[in-house]
Parts: sequence; C-alpha cells; structure tokens
Amino acid sequence: MIQNLRIKYAIIASLLIGFMFTISFGLYGYTYYEIYLHSEPVYGIVENIDLDKGTTTISYIKDEYKYKNTVHFIDSGLKTGDKTTVYYDVRDPSKSFIYEQATILLFFFGVGIIFIIISILLIFIKTYKEKNGSKKANKKRNKKRRVK
Repeated sequence: MIQNLRIKYAIIASLLIGFMFTISFGLYGYTYYEIYLHSEPVYGIVENIDLDKGTTTISYIKDEYKYKNTVHFIDSGLKTGDKTTVYYDVRDPSKSFIYEQATILLFFFGVGIIFIIISILLIFIKTYKEKNGSKKANKKRNKKRRVK
C-alpha cells in the first residue's frame, strides 16, 4: 500500500516537472527556432554582463550596422570582451540569440522529456505490480479455500 502511494506521488511529480520543463523551455526555445530558420551566424562581442539582472549584452555587426542584444542569460564561460557565435534573423537583424543560450534551452527541454518518459515508465511499473499483486492475492485465497 505504501509503495503504491509512493509510486503514485512519483508519477505525479514526474509528470508535473516534465510538463513544466517541456512547455516553458519549449515555448521559449521556439522563438529561437523561428530565428534559426532564417539565420546566419556572425561573431558577436560580449559587452556587458549584469549579474543583478541576469542579462548579457552582446553586440554584432551586420551590413555596417552595429546591433546590441540583451539576452536573459549568463554563462560563466563568457567574460566581457569575449567573442561568441550570434545567430541573427536575416529578415530582422535586431532579433538574435547566442549559441550557448540555445544549447541550455535545448538541454532543459530534453530534461523535461526525460521526466515525462520516467513518469510513463512508472505508470507501467505500477500497473505491472498491481496485476501481479492481484494474481498473488487470488492464488493465496484459492489455497485457503482448498485447505478448508
């Protein structure tokens, strides 16, 4: 009984975490996917890292125009003045994202998928245990009836 209750809570927790991660990071990442479909990579320079706001300002040059993009992302590997790959939308060069930011979003989207898979596996385990548990209980009842 207690094990079934624990499995039930593990299923619910895994589903909630999985759906939260896949939906939030999937929707946020989809905007980058739309940019990526019409993108070209250029090198950008890290101009400012604001730890209080959690933002990084990247500048890049396209067609002799300098663009600045402030992304809500901080990578401990990036320092002010470093070069990084920026993917900008050729239809609107002011829309862009950095490679490191996209990989982190993809990672957490994958984590959400893994949690959903874990919850599905736990559902199968729970149903398998319930089937085997009821078969064992029926066998015990039948043995007791035969003995009497």
